[in-house]
Amino acid sequence: MRPKIKHGLMVLPLFLLVFSFSFKNSKSTLENTFTYQGKTYKAGDTVYGFKQYVKLVVGDEDAPLILGVPHDGINIGKPEIPETGTTGRDINTLPLAFKIAANFKSSTQKRAWIMINTIARKRMDPNTFPSEVDNRYQNEDAKNTYLSYHSLLKAAIAYMAEHQKNSKGALFLDLHGQAHTYQSPQTYISVTGKTLESKFIDQTELGYGLSNYAISQSDEYLDQLADSSSIAAIAKANPTVRFSELIRGPYSFGGLLENEKVIAVPGTNLKTLEANADLFGADAEGNPKKRPYFNGGYCTRKYGTVILGSIKGFQDKISSIQAETPGITIRNNENIREVAAERFNRAIIGYLNKWYGYSYKSK
Repeated sequence: MRPKIKHGLMVLPLFLLVFSFSFKNSKSTLENTFTYQGKTYKAGDTVYGFKQYVKLVVGDEDAPLILGVPHDGINIGKPEIPETGTTGRDINTLPLAFKIAANFKSSTQKRAWIMINTIARKRMDPNTFPSEVDNRYQNEDAKNTYLSYHSLLKAAIAYMAEHQKNSKGALFLDLHGQAHTYQSPQTYISVTGKTLESKFIDQTELGYGLSNYAISQSDEYLDQLADSSSIAAIAKANPTVRFSELIRGPYSFGGLLENEKVIAVPGTNLKTLEANADLFGADAEGNPKKRPYFNGGYCTRKYGTVILGSIKGFQDKISSIQAETPGITIRNNENIREVAAERFNRAIIGYLNKWYGYSYKSK
């Protein structure tokens, strides 16, 4: 069949137009699929790992955010996986992650990736360092679940990194919960603006893989440690910015959280881990203890961009931060999570815009 000529223009038959559109659409769809163990998935799908104990919610291929939720699981496994740890669950970090992701999509039109472990932390902890795996996880289901979690997370990071190779980069935010306490109740401001009292410390602890000692040192000392941090790629991409500014300056993630009324350490207000016996107690020798702080676990180091150290990250454009959140202002109930997720979303977008060059507008 010859194409018709109308007013000097070639008019294609309808079936050719449909075929052409379908081919382009099919090609686009094929390019935007995530492949894992021979199966393909699109954004919004859930990829299940070993016995469905771990799972990955697939995000958009160009979404610059992946959220980790390793410690909110309650599943004991079937047959039951024995407990080999003593640390408890990071309660409500999973619904917090979904709230953050929903806000992120509303602001950016991008679906974030979410990596989830459903097994109770005492039975399988994704943050276990590889050198400890064989000794701790002699139960096959525990070990296979651990390996499956990291297989899925690595595949997701690799997929995102490939897309970002010639683009701006992305952030892996590993969400946790901390229950650090003061010696006695202290005042804090609730998400509704009320002044309340609690022994729990209202602070979000941001881990970059740097030691507690390093966090407490001078800017000059900290400036030498960029390659040892989980955000080494950001430091490399911004050579004129002092590394200490990336950790506790106004545009650090802590500084941006502070702008949203989230107390963060390190940040512009809590730059170091100060010693204070009245607040944090004293050790056996009577020396004042320092402000408690978690500096980032295995996942933060491995899937960030650490260059130096025993655990090296990937030399891609996806840096990582561990966020240890308090219950009283971030996780404890739906109303608190609603406010906290909005605050985190605005800080995340501010961070992506400042250090990766995006131009998202937060809502």
